[in-house]
Amino acid sequence: MADARGVWGEAGRWYPEVVAVGDARRAWQAEFDEMAAPLRTGTREGVDPHRTARVESGELRADLLLSPWERKFYLALRAGRSTLLQGYATDLSAAAAAARLWLSGVRPGQVAAAWPFLGSVALAEARERGDRRESSWLWLYEHHCARPLGIRLRAFLALASHEPRLRVLRPYTSHWTLCFSRTQEWPYSLDLPVVDPVTTPHRYVVRTRDGRASPETNAAGTLRLLLTELPD
Repeated sequence: MADARGVWGEAGRWYPEVVAVGDARRAWQAEFDEMAAPLRTGTREGVDPHRTARVESGELRADLLLSPWERKFYLALRAGRSTLLQGYATDLSAAAAAARLWLSGVRPGQVAAAWPFLGSVALAEARERGDRRESSWLWLYEHHCARPLGIRLRAFLALASHEPRLRVLRPYTSHWTLCFSRTQEWPYSLDLPVVDPVTTPHRYVVRTRDGRASPETNAAGTLRLLLTELPD
């Protein structure tokens, strides 16, 4: 364990079972071997080889990342360049079982149904069909993977996600601000007001693209102000 601290740093204390075998690749491989799964883990180029691992089958890929700040097993399930499912597994065994199901060719919605830590079925299906607007709304509304900004926006999104005038727009975040676009993909329209969470929980400011800022208000007030500033 003393030698392991040199390569693991403080993160080593969160994963004693991984440190014991050397790295995430070996520890994850042991889980696949236990399931008698014919899968072989590898490493990812350009990242810490001790905290990451990868397993592939054709164009399907599963990437595992161990958080350096707390005990968290982040799993991303991908097809080509697209990430279809992602979330924090409870342990290496759950991460291996979900990855095995994904790499067997099961559809994203079915994988999400079996392993809810990867997000909702609706989110998985929206990503599969390439609906960036809907998947962005669901990602933010579910504050998936405990994203800090999603948590700060929680009260506003609970109301905004049911507003038809907003649901036709694509939401996205930039510099801790919630923005909206008429287009689903880049380049974004950059002509609509934005919502800026303040330090007080569940309070927000609406800022227009010409530099005006509303008074700080609650989620319901923010929604009213935003709808007033939206062009017809």
